[in-house]
Amino acid sequence: MTLPVGVRGHLVALALLLIPAILLSNFIVWPLLKSYFSAADDLEATRDEISRYQRLLHQAPALRAAVAEVERTRPLAPYLLTGTNRALAAAGLQRHLQDAAKKNGVTILSLRVQNPVDDGPLERISVEARLRTGTDELRKLLYFIETTTPYLFVEELSINARQTRRRSVAVSGLDVRMTLYGLRAPAPLEARGSVDG
Repeated sequence: MTLPVGVRGHLVALALLLIPAILLSNFIVWPLLKSYFSAADDLEATRDEISRYQRLLHQAPALRAAVAEVERTRPLAPYLLTGTNRALAAAGLQRHLQDAAKKNGVTILSLRVQNPVDDGPLERISVEARLRTGTDELRKLLYFIETTTPYLFVEELSINARQTRRRSVAVSGLDVRMTLYGLRAPAPLEARGSVDG
């Protein structure tokens, strides 16, 4: 095999030099540079995370003290349902509604506890009630629910007028269905598995 001479030979010689150099740079040098710069970026990100975790670590005693203070004082306790578990909180809510109904002249026809629902860091304990009442008594009951502690909320309210006749006298009233709920602080995570709910 004879190599070309002249300009053609110079071009072939130049190609024989450039092709390995291009292959070397594309498949060895460039991936190594990318890997180096990627490692440098990863190292910088790791340093930033370490400094952030160190700041958090230095804040840990103050945060633990703040949590202990909140647990000790329990500032929300007067506004939440009491009860060491969901069943006791639901029973307390039922009792609260029964006492309010009795106090305001409202007849409770039925009460049904609904499944608890997480509401942010708290649990929502609900009862569905069917009541028979007059307009003034319902107004007083709703006012009592709105102004009492623990805080209670009416989620659903359905009012139907009823008309009955007793001994030729028309008696009017209201059939009321409502869902009433209150909030309770759930048991700590480590104790939740053993708490009956």
